[in-house]
Amino acid sequence: MGNEKSGKTIAFHSYKGGTGKTTLITNVSALYAQNGFNVGLIDFDLYAPSLASYFRKKPSLVLNDVLSGQAAISDVVMDLGPELGLKGKFVVGFSSQRKDDIDEIELRCDTKWQLAAVKRFLQAKKELFEKFDLDFLFLDTSPGIRYWSVNSLAMANFLFLLFKDSDMDIEGTRKMMNEIYDAFLRVGSKYYLILNKVPGAVLDPNQTAPKQVWINELERVMGADVVGCVPCFCDVQFSRHEFLFSVNKSEHPFSISVRDLAAKIQSLT
Repeated sequence: MGNEKSGKTIAFHSYKGGTGKTTLITNVSALYAQNGFNVGLIDFDLYAPSLASYFRKKPSLVLNDVLSGQAAISDVVMDLGPELGLKGKFVVGFSSQRKDDIDEIELRCDTKWQLAAVKRFLQAKKELFEKFDLDFLFLDTSPGIRYWSVNSLAMANFLFLLFKDSDMDIEGTRKMMNEIYDAFLRVGSKYYLILNKVPGAVLDPNQTAPKQVWINELERVMGADVVGCVPCFCDVQFSRHEFLFSVNKSEHPFSISVRDLAAKIQSLT
């Protein structure tokens, strides 16, 4: 998990779906590119990919082709920086949303193929950093502890685990940390928590974070640092197509919260 050309690989993960992981990672990574960094963003949620829909792209080649050895990563990714008006590169790679391709990833349990696919992506990751001169590579991972969820996390230097303030999320996240995240610590990765969709923004728009006492208690229960708290805003949560609020609606309270989070992540990495 060394750094290619001193670049950093950052994975966003969650115990289960519905935490707002994809919305946050797209907004944070785009902010990095807006600030002049060369950024990669890969849809590694192979079981439920969504970045192609989010960016409204119909790629002819996808990450699945890289894993199967049928395409090079440089033929799969697109630099969306120019069309989005970002200062740095914003190199995005999509996964297949076709049911047959998702089923194949889900059902293909041949160990030899899986190991070869992991090696292919490790080589692809190295190529991304070298060919596109990336400063940061963001991986949007599958929730839970399935094969590709765990392996995508193993390729990252920094892991950010998203959860919501519910008993189910807290308990499931804590259990997953104990079962797999501590193993990543032993091989040099670092992980942090992000509390997302925090209630209260509708009732009090000025509330951008819960009280510190609450955060301290969460950190005690979870055994890890909570580095960000992003409120839930109805116009973002229920937008038919939220698209890079942090870039396109920079004064929105959600965007301000994401900027604070991005700055915190940058300080940690």
